[in-house]
Amino acid sequence: MFRKIFKKRRVEIDPEEILLDKETAAKLEIPIKKEGIFILFVIAIMILILFLTRAFWLQIWQGDYYAMKASKNSVRFYYSPAPRGIIYDRNGEILTINEPNFTLMTIPADLPEGDALNLWIKKVAKLLKKNESEISDFISGLNKSSTQPVSFDPSLNQAFLVEIEANLPEVSALFINKETRRQYKDGIYFSQFLGYTGKISSEELKNNTNYLLTDFIGRSGIEAEYEEDLRGQLGKIAILVDSDNKILNTVTVKESQSGNNLVISVDSGLQKLLTDVLKNKITETNSSGAAAVILDARSGEILALVSLPSFDNNIFTTNLSNKDYQSVVKNQNWSEFNRAIGGVYPSGSTIKPFIAAAALEENIISPETKIDDTLGYIQIPNQYNPDIIYTYRDWKAHGWVDLRKAIAWSANVYFYEIGGGYKNIQGLGIDRIKKYLNLFGFGSLLGIDLPGESEGLTPDPAWKKTNKNEDWYTGDTYNVSIGQGDVLVTPLQMATAIAAIANDGTLWQPKIVSKITDSDGKTVKEFKPKIIRDNIMDKNNLQIVREGMRGAVTEGSAYFLKDLPVKVAGKTGTAQVTNTFKKTNAWFAGFAPYDNPDIALAIVIEGAGEGSTAAVPVAKEIFQWYYNKEYNVIE
Repeated sequence: MFRKIFKKRRVEIDPEEILLDKETAAKLEIPIKKEGIFILFVIAIMILILFLTRAFWLQIWQGDYYAMKASKNSVRFYYSPAPRGIIYDRNGEILTINEPNFTLMTIPADLPEGDALNLWIKKVAKLLKKNESEISDFISGLNKSSTQPVSFDPSLNQAFLVEIEANLPEVSALFINKETRRQYKDGIYFSQFLGYTGKISSEELKNNTNYLLTDFIGRSGIEAEYEEDLRGQLGKIAILVDSDNKILNTVTVKESQSGNNLVISVDSGLQKLLTDVLKNKITETNSSGAAAVILDARSGEILALVSLPSFDNNIFTTNLSNKDYQSVVKNQNWSEFNRAIGGVYPSGSTIKPFIAAAALEENIISPETKIDDTLGYIQIPNQYNPDIIYTYRDWKAHGWVDLRKAIAWSANVYFYEIGGGYKNIQGLGIDRIKKYLNLFGFGSLLGIDLPGESEGLTPDPAWKKTNKNEDWYTGDTYNVSIGQGDVLVTPLQMATAIAAIANDGTLWQPKIVSKITDSDGKTVKEFKPKIIRDNIMDKNNLQIVREGMRGAVTEGSAYFLKDLPVKVAGKTGTAQVTNTFKKTNAWFAGFAPYDNPDIALAIVIEGAGEGSTAAVPVAKEIFQWYYNKEYNVIE
């Protein structure tokens, strides 16, 4: 019928007819018949009626039903964790890795109730090969109204999770969350300053509202110190679920942003070497521990920082159970304590260069002043009872020595006299000793960008009275003058102070992070070297002290370092830690090259004996490796 109605009549039009006038052209138009227009109108009315009927059915007749269904639909917002920033060493070597990780999660609000919950527990126990009581105990501690995912079982390994993933649809409220896990490359070498991350606690969440219950947070080291830079920004996901908790739609509202990266000043090759050499020395000497710091004497940048025994920070990269954690910390070979920055030790003879510098600055002596050490001791009578004689011994009789020889040979008598005074030598006295030790950074925090730094102790009469309820005696000053008694220093302080002697009197703030970069490698913040104190004392006096420390290598207790590829200066120390003098800590502190120093270091090995036999060999391997690496030549 349509074909009949709309069938066109064939009309022949010659070309010349195109130019006909309007009246003639109008006669040539072919009008649509009224029957066609009517049929189109009827079709349109029928479609409109159909739509209105369907709308009436949905909105009026079934309105209550669909309103109820819609009310049970809800939008849930979840946050996706951001990958932590990467940490690189000074040469661009990656020290931290973010590996893909899978965790079994549950949503408390989706758990069934009553008898259905008991059935659910049985299914989950069978699926996970666990006791029902374990599952029940875990469920009982959850907030049943919470829709935020909770880590279900931290002890399940990734292979097992992959195995059970196919069976999860049979059990409601469980899903496997795919995220990243922090891993540390060669963690045992770097853990003391990198630190580690751990699961955030409920208590911490109260003060950190921008964290999730499933988040990890920096617990120690750089991970804790630079938490705000490393953690990144959470992503946000909107999920529409129906009344049966089936997912209807998922929309990413906000992409997560990776944390910023850190570039540290540590040389990973030097760090590994120092760790290995110290480990060997600990085994050889049956030592209880050791610590060492190597830094740039021109800027305070940390090149290596070792504390032993150490730990592998990779053990904390999962949701470590309390049982496993306790087994780790009870291991006698494990220690999270950073001896390099937090351990305090009697300095032994490594304090003598600073006492010598102070005596020169205060004109107590000249560089050529000679003191008689032919007996190998001095004796002081008790001021109240002359019959009581106190003897202060040297480790051997040195004869007549000047300042340079006293440093090189570590002559105790010389430092007793310039420190506490004797006969015609006035001595510095404890107040001036404390003043200069403090100028070199002893007895205070240096401000390294790591948690756990100790300030050590430079004692004085007020401290002794407060803490021991005793008076201060000249013998106390003698002891401090040779690094014994109550004076305590950290390896970090010693390395920083030795660097100040090496660089003509500038005390640099030690720093381990050099700069912060974004995920594209662009610098966000760069940390410039910071001076704590400069022009500590006359440069000529420091030069005299350096000459004495060079003498310790050419003819003194550090003679083992004489054949190195570069000239080295240093000072050994043997610090008494028991009254019997049977157990001593071995020290070495030094710098190189002697003529133009660029690195300074301090090494202490607990209970290892003399510094010359225990600490100096460690220093030799470090200097040998470092300068062969830097210059690739041996003079």
